[in-house]
Amino acid sequence: MVITPENIGQRLRFARESRQITQEAASTVLGLQRSAISLMESGQRQVSTLELTRLADLYGQPVEWFVNPNIPVKPEDPVVALFRAAPGLQGEIVQKQASHCLRLLREGALLRRLIGRKAVVSLPRYDLSSPRSVGQAIDQGQLVAEQERRRLGLGKAPVREVPEMLAHQNIWTAALSLPDEISGLFLSSPDFGMAILANLTQAPVRRRFSYAHEHGHALMDRDEFATVTSTHNAKTRTEQRANAFAAAFLMPEEGVRDFLYNLGKGRGTRREEAAMDAVTEEGIRGALRNPARSQYVTYVDVALLARHFGVSYAAAVWRLRGLNFASADQTQTLLDQTHDANRYLWAIKAFSHAGFKPTGAGVDASKGESPAEAHRDSELNWQVLSLAMEARWRGEISQGRLLEVGRLLDIKDETILDLVN
Repeated sequence: MVITPENIGQRLRFARESRQITQEAASTVLGLQRSAISLMESGQRQVSTLELTRLADLYGQPVEWFVNPNIPVKPEDPVVALFRAAPGLQGEIVQKQASHCLRLLREGALLRRLIGRKAVVSLPRYDLSSPRSVGQAIDQGQLVAEQERRRLGLGKAPVREVPEMLAHQNIWTAALSLPDEISGLFLSSPDFGMAILANLTQAPVRRRFSYAHEHGHALMDRDEFATVTSTHNAKTRTEQRANAFAAAFLMPEEGVRDFLYNLGKGRGTRREEAAMDAVTEEGIRGALRNPARSQYVTYVDVALLARHFGVSYAAAVWRLRGLNFASADQTQTLLDQTHDANRYLWAIKAFSHAGFKPTGAGVDASKGESPAEAHRDSELNWQVLSLAMEARWRGEISQGRLLEVGRLLDIKDETILDLVN
């Protein structure tokens, strides 16, 4: 079957209308009259290769989709299919939130194209073999995390703003209410690029870990159009690898070691020291013995470590176990002291944020969040808003379209008009 100019025109019109792009906007991108777009869509004007390439980019479709008759005009969106089929994502409330989020993602991608802003994802691709064991999965995840920290110039310092860091690499980030068994999702679509979603109902430190976990999927499992991180697949090797990546990315070994050393911990009860004699060039040796139990890592030490790197207490405990700073018995003891650690962290937060009190039951430090934490989870909203304002200032969208975007973001009409005037 040969595709005709009429067929190409029908696809051009379908793609444009699906993205809610006017003929005027499309003609501006090509530097033509609006009538030229109309003639193309009716099959009365030939579309050059360059024109088709630029329109395909604007409409978010591969060029092949316009010229290959074997590709369905309206294939099922794999991301929509995921939300319909994946366990835990079929609920009416989740579906409503997901639809809203996907619309925001597509709106943001469209606005980017309208203002000519390239959205090339700067993440490297790590082609790894499928891990055959838990040990290999952990090793691969840690290795990629170390390389990523070097690439981003993070050194051994904590990663303060994970969503913002991802946004700078043109990955959309957002938080939405998901079932308890789901912590996050990684999505990849020709419509909007890459997106990472975290569970809004979970504690801020857990969401940070989820953002980093899905970041690992974006680096190591990019060929998948979507991944869901849940209790249903927690034991798979790719999930274990992403967990190892997140732990090593958020808590670098050198940073953890330095933090413990600053607390006077982590050096062992007895160690050998050696130096060279400047005169004889012979070696001199001596031994140091720390007081009994002075090197024992307590729940307070781990709580401070968790606070420093912005992770949960449990994540910090397991990272210490992985780095051999805690034995199996110590690990279990520390985990048994989680409630005490959260009480301690709550006390720190209460002193650090005058007037700010966490919500939720009890004194669990994992509950409640500051305005700054809430802002980080609205990264997608702020990105779409800034793109819409830029498009309006450039005259690429009408005032009515700007108001539509504002309503999508739950911003009052008068507020968004004040922002752009």
